[in-house]
Parts: sequence; structure tokens; C-alpha cells
Amino acid sequence: MAFLIIHSRLIAFIAVAIASAATAQIGGVGGKSISGQIRMNGEPAPQGVLVLLDRARGRDTSFVNGSGELGNTMTDSRGKFSFNGVDAGQEVPEGKVYVLTVRYPGYRTATQTVDLTASPIGIANFDLRRDSSKEAPNVPPGGPGATVSANQPSSPKAQEELAKGQQLLIQKHDPAASIKNFKKVLEIDPQYGPAYVLLGTAYVQIQDWPSAQSSFEKATKLESKNATAFFGVGYALNEQRQFQDAIKPLQHSLELNPNSAEAEYELGRSLWALGEWRESEPHARKSIAINKEFALSHILMGNIYWRQYRDSKEASRRTYGQSAKIEFEEYLRLAPNGPGADPARAMVDKIKKDLAKQ
Repeated sequence: MAFLIIHSRLIAFIAVAIASAATAQIGGVGGKSISGQIRMNGEPAPQGVLVLLDRARGRDTSFVNGSGELGNTMTDSRGKFSFNGVDAGQEVPEGKVYVLTVRYPGYRTATQTVDLTASPIGIANFDLRRDSSKEAPNVPPGGPGATVSANQPSSPKAQEELAKGQQLLIQKHDPAASIKNFKKVLEIDPQYGPAYVLLGTAYVQIQDWPSAQSSFEKATKLESKNATAFFGVGYALNEQRQFQDAIKPLQHSLELNPNSAEAEYELGRSLWALGEWRESEPHARKSIAINKEFALSHILMGNIYWRQYRDSKEASRRTYGQSAKIEFEEYLRLAPNGPGADPARAMVDKIKKDLAKQ
């Protein structure tokens, strides 16, 4: 029976944020802060969920459309976010009440007010619920917002096109339509690297892997310290089954951002596909150590244990089988309806039957 590994186009793209952290500096040094955590169906949200900050008018949030008037940020790999310097240098006569808006494709938009009038710190936690009224769009779990940069192109026209593209990609979930806007940004300002990452992300969502690879490669030439761009190159190469070529950009991405569970997983995936499962193991383990909620890493670790179980002639063989079963079951706990759910269940059943014979 073939080992379970997910190489299909259903694997979601998880980008590491260009902004490099889930903390947005709104004003100058000092000021107040708002932080919190986002959960989805009771579990921590993935990296890259978009959080928008606007000024409220009292407690009424009906007027707010989540424009990000005061700023935006993205969650880290544990679903946490933070805004610092919220009111630095500001004088707000009607009080210091703010609105947080959280958007994620396939989930209902959520808002909360935070009153900082008498407190230096605000806390806002969200538990997003799926939007069953419409089919969830084909977007990465890390969220297209994970590639939004705090930097802006110098030209007002390029900024306008960038905003249009981001709105299509992030808010309207229309990556195909956003492509023309990002291309216009690059026609006006061909040295603006973040536009290439956004363009690459749009191509990923429509599963045009060669174009995604090309866009991310151009971003790496303009921004040599951009871990997201190198990750995108490696990811696009993996999706094209060019596993050997994917290794170098993924390694470089990890040099720039060593705490990326997604990059560790993708590098482990490349090595596994090349038959180098022993070399794949430390990357699978580190991915889980960084973020045990990242479901795909448990698939990879389950595969590795299964290979050890199949090949081992030692007394520890049964332990490998039990460990493989635990990893596949953990994937099912985290992603019961995920792309690997059916094969994971099949592997759990197979392992149970195999162990019962011993």
C-alpha cells in the first residue's frame, strides 16, 4: 500500500507574512496596545488571518466596514495578533474606542469594540464560525492577507492599483481578477517586490504553479531577505513535483525565518518525495514543535513512522506502528474534513488491523 502523503493541488498555501510579525506599529513609540487571539471552531487560527483596526463612534459598529483606517496586521502561527502605539500622538475628543474586524475566507466576518479610554491595554479574542451560506473559496489557510506588506509603492497610481488588487484578493476572494491590478502596480513600479509576492499568491490560488514560481523568483531578486518569497518559490516547485529544486529556496527561507512550521513541513515534504525519509524526519518533528496545530506535519510524521514500522525488524517495530496511528489520528482531530482525511482514516484502519495480527 502506498504511503500517505498529500501532493495534490488541494494542499493549501501558507505564506509567512511579509511584515514578518503579527504585530502592527500604528503610531509612534509608546501609546496603548490591543492584542488577542483568533480561534476557528475552537482551535487556534492559522498564520495570516487578517485583522483590521478602525476608530469607533461610541459603541456603534454598524458603520464600520473593516477598512483598516488605522492599520492592519495578521495572526502568527498560534492565531495571535497585536497592535502597538494605537493612540500615540492622537487626540480623540469622543474617547478612545476602537473596532477590530477579522476576515477569513469561508468564515463569517467578526467585529469587536475595544475601549482604551481608561486602560492602556485592550484584549479582544475571537472564535470564528464557518459561513455555511456559501461555498468557501479556494484560498490558503494562511490567508491571502498573510502577504500584505506595510510598505507602499511610491506612485499614487500604483498605490491605487495595489489597494484594488488587495481588496479583490483579500476581501472579495477573487484572485483571478486581482492579477491584472498587481501587474499594473509592477508596470508603474517594477522594483516594488511585495507586489510580486501578492501576484504569486494570486497565482497559487488559481493553481497556476509556473506563474507563481516566476513571480516569487522575481520577488527574491528584489528582496533578498524576504522569507515569504523564497518559501513561495519552494512551494510552487513542490507543487510541480520538482522536489530537488525546491530544497534550496526552502532552506534559504528557513535561514531567514527559522520558526516557520510551514517551511519546515515543505522541506520535509521535498525530502520525503525524493525517498530521503530519514533526512525528512527532523523537519517534520521541528514543524510540529513550532506549531503542533499545523495538521499536514502530522501526515508527514505519520508517513515516516509507517516507513519505520514497515522496514524495522526490531522489537520496537510495534511502537513505530502505534506512533504512526497516533499521528494520523492527530491529523484527523485537527482537520476532520481536510484533503487528507479519507486516506488518513484508511491508514488508521490498516495499522489497527496490522497491529492486531501481531
